[in-house]
Amino acid sequence: MNLLRLTIVLLFLLMTSFVSAQETDAEPPQMEVTRQAYFAAIDDARAEVLAALDKKMQAARRAGDLKSLERITVEKNRFIKKGTFPASINETTLNHKISLALLKLKNEFKDAIKEAVKQGNRETAARLRKELKSFEDAPWQHSSWGFADYKVLSGAEDWQPFANKVRAYTNRGYVWIEIPPACPLKQFTPVVGGKNTPLQIHVTSPGWVFIAFSQGNQDQAQAYLARHAWQPTPYTFAYNADGGTSMRIFRKQLTAGEYEIPRINFSGPFLVKP
Repeated sequence: MNLLRLTIVLLFLLMTSFVSAQETDAEPPQMEVTRQAYFAAIDDARAEVLAALDKKMQAARRAGDLKSLERITVEKNRFIKKGTFPASINETTLNHKISLALLKLKNEFKDAIKEAVKQGNRETAARLRKELKSFEDAPWQHSSWGFADYKVLSGAEDWQPFANKVRAYTNRGYVWIEIPPACPLKQFTPVVGGKNTPLQIHVTSPGWVFIAFSQGNQDQAQAYLARHAWQPTPYTFAYNADGGTSMRIFRKQLTAGEYEIPRINFSGPFLVKP
């Protein structure tokens, strides 16, 4: 009997050590929020550069300036493929934005690396250090993904046009209002309003995935965003309940694989895409 008890105790201690090691190996939840915030900041800056180049190319076309058009086209291609900053763009303002985003990223990573070392987890510390160096060496390359390709496995209906006056929820007569013309997202997946069923998706090609929901309860919304690392976009709209319930679109870069997106409130989230 004593031998049996000793065996059970030893097994318990081994399992406890294994679980503790797994917990120690886990990086702080804030790290994914930090990554996604950086991805979003870089992608916004990258979009500004591309928009400025497109504007210069249009001006060159209108002027019939073939030499300038060819030069700017080469700059644009190099920027897209290699992250080489275009000589024709004033980079002072953008560099400031990138520097701020990179500084925040570095501080979070350094804190996480230090904590991993303190806990005796050298592998995690080394992995985070290597990842941080990749950000520092080529910041623009971390925004090279476009929109993700993915399939909706469950939790939502088939894609519908995302436009004003379109029915918003499958179990209510509400319709979308105040969708801005500049919003690049043109389709959405209707969901049952108020149902807690999560969205299940399978990403086949990495990139940005977009969701939308109401931030009526700010504390609840902030907790959800902090936990799941979704980043706000500038795009807002509403549905016509109670004179107009405000909604916002959020984004996150996802790699290939299956994901579950939990519900937050009556409004969603639901998926939106170009």
